[in-house]
Amino acid sequence: MNCLTQRQLIAYMEDRLSPVNKRNVESHLDHCTYCQHQLEQWIDELHQTEETMWEDSLSANMDQKIIRVLSPHPVRVLNPATPSHQPPAWKQRSITIMKRMTIAAAALTIIVSGGMLVSPTFASYVNAAFTNSPIGKADPVASVSNSFLQKLADKGIAQAAKNGFAQSVDVSATDQGLTFTVHEVVADPLRISIVASLKDKNGKPLDSFMSKMVSRSTREPLIIIKDKQGNILTPSKEKNAQYPNKPWHVSMYEIGVMTLDRELRSYFDDVNKVPDELIVEFNIKQLDDIKGNWKLSVPVDMKKAKAAMRTHEINKAYTTPQGLKLNVKQITFAPSGVEMVIDRTLAANEKNEYSYEVVDEKGTVVAAWDSTSIIHEASKRNNLINDVKWDHTQSTKSGARDFHYFYPIDESQNLTFKLGSVYTEEAAELNAKLDTNRLEKKEVITAEDQGDQFTFKKYQKDPNAVVDFEGYDGYHRVNDDGSTTKVEGYHLTFEATLSPDTAAMGPYQYWTITDETGKKYEDANYLIDKTEYENGRAIFGGSIFLENLTSLPKQLIITSEKRMVEHKNVEWEVPIYTGN
Repeated sequence: MNCLTQRQLIAYMEDRLSPVNKRNVESHLDHCTYCQHQLEQWIDELHQTEETMWEDSLSANMDQKIIRVLSPHPVRVLNPATPSHQPPAWKQRSITIMKRMTIAAAALTIIVSGGMLVSPTFASYVNAAFTNSPIGKADPVASVSNSFLQKLADKGIAQAAKNGFAQSVDVSATDQGLTFTVHEVVADPLRISIVASLKDKNGKPLDSFMSKMVSRSTREPLIIIKDKQGNILTPSKEKNAQYPNKPWHVSMYEIGVMTLDRELRSYFDDVNKVPDELIVEFNIKQLDDIKGNWKLSVPVDMKKAKAAMRTHEINKAYTTPQGLKLNVKQITFAPSGVEMVIDRTLAANEKNEYSYEVVDEKGTVVAAWDSTSIIHEASKRNNLINDVKWDHTQSTKSGARDFHYFYPIDESQNLTFKLGSVYTEEAAELNAKLDTNRLEKKEVITAEDQGDQFTFKKYQKDPNAVVDFEGYDGYHRVNDDGSTTKVEGYHLTFEATLSPDTAAMGPYQYWTITDETGKKYEDANYLIDKTEYENGRAIFGGSIFLENLTSLPKQLIITSEKRMVEHKNVEWEVPIYTGN
């Protein structure tokens, strides 16, 4: 693993990287929890510095000065009303920090991170800006006064809170001068969201504990869920898991609170089996470097949410021209979202995937699913809940059962299921023979298969790079003590432009690398720094590192016997729900 240095992380946070290097950093952060936590710690230090700088610097008329500086609609840029997808916590926080470098963002952050709004005028302005609504517009009142989740959570949890499903808890545990408090819960049979905070003895919110707490939560039973009788509930796939708490999704906010989310669906094979009451227990032994005992129990009443949930059986089946058998089983409406259950019948060793839309009676797409293997730029997903962290597919006797989750859909209209694309695994004949002598001369070698075009060349350092990656002067692996060890090997770059009928999925997943003697090189590492979708063709770019390759063969041969093909506009639709 080629982990990032502090200098590289700071350059990324200060937005000093070239687009290519920025993508490299984000690609690494997407799969490296170690570097995510390092980034979070650096952000926490920046937060503390900001609070010190601005703590006593606000004048009595600062609110009016800030309002005059800000544009009429400042947060349309800072906080889009309907983002196409929610970035992971590390990326959301780093984006927030970079945006603070503008005067408008800095001004908002100064006021909000202080834990108060300094005047009614500014409070109204900020509230209107962050809700992207006109000042003075009244929203429905939730059962919890001043609900955190209505303001901070994703739109499904926020809507549930607005509709009266938020439960005020305010349970605290204090030790070593630190108070850990759980303020609020929203839960239905699909998922649960909890708001918590940590404050020092003076009541000042602290957030630096988050990264270390999260990193330890994968190894320690910090959070468990029980029924009313005290039985510990565990999803079937986690009963013997090494990291039983990993699925909790954590986000930290500048107002000094954190949200913890996880799905509940995998605990029960039937949503109707969810108990009327749950208990969430916290057992925290360390916050930052301070050891102590913060233990508390959070009661969660599920009766109201269960009463509001409705499951409708559909059971509509279809076999596509490609032989994929689909059965749209059921749809469940819950306060925080909608669940679609679809069965697939697969042949042995067969890999098939699909996309679909759910449209209302006006033809408007209210939800859409696409394969998780499709790159973001080509994905047809719409209204999808990304933070339901569990396997979307379970094996069945005849194939697989898929679970898809969407933000709340208006139940007053008729809904229709429309199948989109079907993705099938087809035969390929890629045979790219790379003469290493030509590669060493920095020549570009091309290959083609069924309209897919590939180029390969020896890796070269980007002369315009703002900062260096360790991989530029050799591939490095991080040791247990944090040091790095250089790994010997050979570095190639490649670009793949796929044909219009090839699915926008990484073709390298099928690649086999050998030499002219037939020796197979299995220690291949791929770093993808380019994914684009233009004119119906997916474009991939990145590098291949062949670990432990110290002497070059005459040829490196990249072959592939399979590829994923997209069959577009498969025509099948069926009514799945009749509105009330």
